[in-house]
Amino acid sequence: MTVAVENAAGRAGVPSGAPGPTTWLGGRFRLAERVTTAGALSAWQGSLWRATDALLCRPVAVHLLSRGVRVPAHVTAAVQAAARVNDPRLATIYDTDYDIEGPYIVSEWTPGTHLEDLVLSGLPSPALAAAMIADAADALAVAHRAGRPHLCLSPRSLRWDTGSGLKITGLGIEAALSGAHAGDPAAAAVTDTIALGRMLYALLTGCWPGDEPTALPAAPRHKGQVYTPRQVRAGVPGVLDTITRQALQLQPGAPSAAVLTPAWLATALRSVLRPSSSSFDPAEPAGWTTVRAQSTGPRRQARHARSRAGVRHRTTLLDPAA
Repeated sequence: MTVAVENAAGRAGVPSGAPGPTTWLGGRFRLAERVTTAGALSAWQGSLWRATDALLCRPVAVHLLSRGVRVPAHVTAAVQAAARVNDPRLATIYDTDYDIEGPYIVSEWTPGTHLEDLVLSGLPSPALAAAMIADAADALAVAHRAGRPHLCLSPRSLRWDTGSGLKITGLGIEAALSGAHAGDPAAAAVTDTIALGRMLYALLTGCWPGDEPTALPAAPRHKGQVYTPRQVRAGVPGVLDTITRQALQLQPGAPSAAVLTPAWLATALRSVLRPSSSSFDPAEPAGWTTVRAQSTGPRRQARHARSRAGVRHRTTLLDPAA
């Protein structure tokens, strides 16, 4: 049996309701605290718990699925595929048990602050916001190359810790449990890139530009169109405003599906953070107003001259008018 309850009198058998004071899964994982309530994750009424791996003495996250309902094959396949994606910025899947009497999925417990709480406690600098989403986009690019998009990115999918950095949770699990799927890799890339663009927008403005409910205030709109980051918050660097608008397809001539990918977003943001390494030159369709086009003029030429001379120069994020 995979689930047992312990109390002062010892083992009491398999619980019929919510886990009691001490609930063990597989004799190894001890549930500690419910993070989400039943029904918040999936059609199978799964709940998310913080738990302890007693064997390795480490915190873990446990998706506790409904009993009496066999886990579909596409869920097990998605979880197996996600477990094979290797990137330190993606929460790792550790263990599973699909016993119908108590199925569960064990993954890495991610410390730090959700993007929602991070934004509500105070906006980071534009440079840190760009670095965070560049890391997230890099990680998702790895997942996409492995054929495993996220598809369910939300403000609560991203955690930031000052010590360990950024982590993305739910790869493979949330999409499988919610039934989300993309028709093809290009569509999946667009879905995840737009979600990353929304996170960047939130970090720059404090508002959420999507339609789904979050703890963040909704981004202001005019005739149904979301305001650009610079229209919402003064001081947002022009280059980040452009990248965000392109990621969210908020301007004419936005990237096509072939270009709008997490890898494209990572490249765009990295080129801003490290402008001396190379100029950003994506494979854009004709007529697309790129970040590079926003930086033309004597100032950019002077930066390139200093770069060629081997002089380290400041990132353009330090100049809000850039």
